[in-house]
Amino acid sequence: MIVLFGFFALLGLFAPGDVAWLTIAIAVLAAAVLAHSLRVRHHLGARDDEQMLRSVNALRERRGF
Repeated sequence: MIVLFGFFALLGLFAPGDVAWLTIAIAVLAAAVLAHSLRVRHHLGARDDEQMLRSVNALRERRGF
């Protein structure tokens, strides 16, 4: 949703000021995604839990990333 909003705004389909409610909603969503990402990074980095890191790596490999 965040990328689509930016894409359509760059195309000029709408002005972000004209749809202020949508701009605010996307900003809140982006902040939530950033907070989640930082929290996960901190959680994985704070512990030296080798089993957790291996399970995350296995999930990524299973998905193809």
